[in-house]
Amino acid sequence: MLDVGTGELQRRDVAISGGRVIDSADRDADRIDVGGRVIMFGLWDVHTHPGGLMYDPAAAGYFERTSQHSVRAGANLLEAVTMGVTGVRTAAEADGIDMAWRDAIARGRWPGPRVMCAGPAIRTTGGHGTAHPREYVNSSPFLIADGPTEMRKAVRSLAEQGADWVKILLTGGLYSVHETVDSGQLSDDELAMAMATARQRGLPVLAHCGNARLAERFVELGGRSVEHGYALDEAAAKAIATHHAWLVPTIGVTHDVEMMKADRWPEHAMQRAKASSAKHADAVRACIAAGVKIATGADLNPIGPRIHAEIGLLEEIGIPRLAVLHAATASGRELNGLGAETSPQPGSVADLIVLEGNPLDDTAHLRKPKGVIVYGRLIVDPRGGGLAAPTPGPYS
Repeated sequence: MLDVGTGELQRRDVAISGGRVIDSADRDADRIDVGGRVIMFGLWDVHTHPGGLMYDPAAAGYFERTSQHSVRAGANLLEAVTMGVTGVRTAAEADGIDMAWRDAIARGRWPGPRVMCAGPAIRTTGGHGTAHPREYVNSSPFLIADGPTEMRKAVRSLAEQGADWVKILLTGGLYSVHETVDSGQLSDDELAMAMATARQRGLPVLAHCGNARLAERFVELGGRSVEHGYALDEAAAKAIATHHAWLVPTIGVTHDVEMMKADRWPEHAMQRAKASSAKHADAVRACIAAGVKIATGADLNPIGPRIHAEIGLLEEIGIPRLAVLHAATASGRELNGLGAETSPQPGSVADLIVLEGNPLDDTAHLRKPKGVIVYGRLIVDPRGGGLAAPTPGPYS
């Protein structure tokens, strides 16, 4: 058993019942011998768009039906779980697609990772995510809101739909042509209203945010999770730590140039990413030095391969491997309210992976887990065989 807090390995049995680790198994329980292998918490990607097409140079996604988008999202989630991803948080998804998959997987109807949902992200007119004059014909991953009243209504709409999180697009980023990574896009009264309404409805908020001062304001108002943090400085890092908020760096979006080329990123996005990369890495290191909690998110598809690339890139910018493994496993669980344990303990939610070897020696072991357990259910059986078979609905 690997503890991602200490790096220690402990030889012991793991008993699971009712979706959680328990003290000991009943005498007639199903027993699986995984001697010589390593059990640990599964991976999390806490910044996903399961059905997304970034950058979609052919603009196909703008004309798709919701059903097509949903099929791609499902295939993405299914592949991810075979690569050890036992949990994802969505960060802008269209038409309740993420919530439908969340519910189907949670009920045991489909194999897949645990899904925590933000639904469509809230942006302003002309804000981050726009590709004007392109517009989504059928399924849009955004709610467009201008002014405090519309912000309040947008958050209430997400609460009504059953979202687990609220995402706001607080600054510019890489995607849209007429923006920078740290340009503000919400007025203070818009931000304050969105935060107040989310707090009233008991929903945590994540913010796409590259601006240091706006990150400070966001966490002062109760923001839980700063996404990207392209241009954060030491003062912003201190504020995030003081308010017990999190950073999800998504370092690959500014550092993985080969991916950008392979995915045919537009020139404006690629150049902006390259220009931001050094400061982005400095921001992550400043947050770690200040004691900010870090969780891994890739913001790229497909989820499985991209989160593994993200793990490697975090090491490349100087984060120790044990800290990266913590960010990729225990941190995702804690951020999503599943406890702060660093190894499976009685009472822990049983989202686990079984590996051939110790990922502290070689992170390649993470890519091909021998076993995957989500909600305490075997998704990939260490004794052999493929994914657990889906069953017919209803899925809600």
